[in-house]
Amino acid sequence: MDKKAADSPGSVTLAHLVHKDQRCIALHFPYDAGLIAAARKAGAKWSSTHRCWWMPNSPEHLKVIFDAFKGLAWVDMNGLRKQADAPAPSRERTKGMRNSASKPVDPSPKAPREPKADAPALTSLQAQALADMRRKLEVARYSPRSIQVYLSATKQLFQHFPRKHPNDIRTEDIEAFQHHLATVRKVSNSTLNQAVNAIRYYYMNVVGDARRVTFMERPRHEKKLPMVLSEEEVAALLRNVENLKHRSILMLIYSGGLRLSELIGLERQDLAVERGQLIVRSGKGSKDRITLLSRKALSSLEEYLTTYKPKRYLFEGPDGGPYSPRSVQVIFHRAREKAGITKPATVHTLRHSFATHLLEKGTDLRYIQALLGHSSSKTTEIYTHVSTKALGRIRSPLDDLDL
Repeated sequence: MDKKAADSPGSVTLAHLVHKDQRCIALHFPYDAGLIAAARKAGAKWSSTHRCWWMPNSPEHLKVIFDAFKGLAWVDMNGLRKQADAPAPSRERTKGMRNSASKPVDPSPKAPREPKADAPALTSLQAQALADMRRKLEVARYSPRSIQVYLSATKQLFQHFPRKHPNDIRTEDIEAFQHHLATVRKVSNSTLNQAVNAIRYYYMNVVGDARRVTFMERPRHEKKLPMVLSEEEVAALLRNVENLKHRSILMLIYSGGLRLSELIGLERQDLAVERGQLIVRSGKGSKDRITLLSRKALSSLEEYLTTYKPKRYLFEGPDGGPYSPRSVQVIFHRAREKAGITKPATVHTLRHSFATHLLEKGTDLRYIQALLGHSSSKTTEIYTHVSTKALGRIRSPLDDLDL
């Protein structure tokens, strides 16, 4: 940890910490009533043993920390960039975390996978370049997950040319790296596109040389249709969730077409009960929007709030912080198995189903776009291709043949 950063007024230094056999984030800052209040607001707890405030180590909690100290203190992440040398949690504490459910698919953007072969260690210049890039991304208020994706893709570019200074990597070199990703590692179009975004950001915003990446080739857009559940399948899914909290979570996602990250960030004050609306704050692209809150979802939520009494977040984890995305995925996949649904559906499928079912009920596409928070109507138009209402009225010419 950088002691100078930790001791400077108005700064909060983050570092790795193992507390009660769990990987956590330590928050170091000078004694200050305002900073202490912000730490408590974020859900941090004081450890007398380690003499610091701490929170679970996850991208969601990291975002909460940045939000809590925004405009109040500079958050220094240098300590988190270093590899934690602490042991993994003990078997006794992790036993209860295991489950027999099938492995869920995480709908959030994934960083490009590191090559299986041992990649060369970063040089000091490469490490400094990544640190400069991280600082730019943090100042621009990119989400922790986006920062991870951008840094991972750029790091792999540097490791592909271990003998070159990052600023000496030419346009031809970048094209060769793209070709390697596409033909040797055979990554998906989505991963290729993430690499383009990350490399363009580094050379345009950190190096200041836009010409080097102006003509980077992007992969052709894949026109894949979203997975959608029928209304009967959604009903069967929800009927097979007995736990009140778990059922309320899935009902709310389907009720308002929420992304998983948006559900995790909901607070009690985001319920506009009188209007039957839900306020989604800082959704994808840092945009706020209003979506639907159904009467059935509200009825379940009112019973849940009376029983569980969450303090800040609508759905809280055992530590009082945001609920775990992994837990939501497990809840969904257990319910899917119990309902006998064999489609490879994920939590995000509920969002696709919400949009498709609204379209089939005659809701104008412009309103669906606003409810989903799409910037472009073209993104929303994809649901016209999976709606079965119009297709169901079309008669196949085969049925008119006299066989």
